[in-house]
Amino acid sequence: MICPNCGRNIPDGTVCPCTLEAPPPLLSDNPAVNVVKTIGSSPLFLTMAILFSASALLTVFSSMGLSDALSNIYYYAYAYGLYDYIDSIANMLDMIRATSVANAIIGSIPAILLAVAMWIHFVTCRNRMSGNISTAGLTICKVFRYIYMVALCLCAFLVLAGIALVLIVVLSEGVPPMAFAGSEDEVLLSIIVIMAIVTLVCIFAFVLGITYQASLIRMINRTKTVAQSGMADDRVSSYLVGMTYFVAVCTLISGVFALFTAPISAVGTLCQGSALILAAVLLGRYRTAMNQVLFPPVQPAVPPMYADLFPGQQPQQAGPDGQPVPQDPADGFQQPPQQ
Repeated sequence: MICPNCGRNIPDGTVCPCTLEAPPPLLSDNPAVNVVKTIGSSPLFLTMAILFSASALLTVFSSMGLSDALSNIYYYAYAYGLYDYIDSIANMLDMIRATSVANAIIGSIPAILLAVAMWIHFVTCRNRMSGNISTAGLTICKVFRYIYMVALCLCAFLVLAGIALVLIVVLSEGVPPMAFAGSEDEVLLSIIVIMAIVTLVCIFAFVLGITYQASLIRMINRTKTVAQSGMADDRVSSYLVGMTYFVAVCTLISGVFALFTAPISAVGTLCQGSALILAAVLLGRYRTAMNQVLFPPVQPAVPPMYADLFPGQQPQQAGPDGQPVPQDPADGFQQPPQQ
């Protein structure tokens, strides 16, 4: 058989060495840890860390610019002749300017810590020393996921309690029929239907958010287990990947609409949405790479004449019909008789 790439004459059923690419350099002797390090130090992960950092920085700048926008109140008060309140407004604006930087930084702490966690994980994955890797960055992300999930549960409880309270008040107090075009029973029925629809929508949204945070926590725990134990695990939830894409698209859409009202904040939102898309892509690559570790592909047969090019792979002899013959009798095949 003639190789179509280089023109070498090779036995039938074998692969020409010119088609076999050299494997990338290993970051760890453990295959599973090597996958974690490879994904964590990839250019896509670096781009994602940069985008999250840019989003946090732009969020701080946007919050700092709020005081400049509020300073227009002083000129509006002067234009409308509110001279008696100008001194009070000026003092209030001075206080806002003095605390705007601190408030901006405090309000952006979650985004800043998330960016720091990304950089910590990237740096530890760049380490070529064999063995386990540090999971400090993953731990920071995990803590924030727990905080977000608890906050979502609390918000869900407050919203549903508020809806129930409003419904109880409406049912107990009643609605004046003269204020609406219809009887009191029709109005109450309409209110109940509207409240039921709002309740179902809120429950659906909160369930999606809470389950998404729980899926993120499970994924972080599995990655930490792989990094600490070296045991491969290719379980990456399709729901997690799909929800990440969904959240990314929603974030990008909101950023596009915000470009007309708050450009700086909108650019930060667009950076965050782009980073989420990269995160979904990395999750898919992580699952594929871990699956290859658990189920490695079969090594192709190497002709004896090219065995010196692949010292770690045993050459196979070709049979009378040109097909490679297994050398291990335990494979269940009989050696063909020598002619």
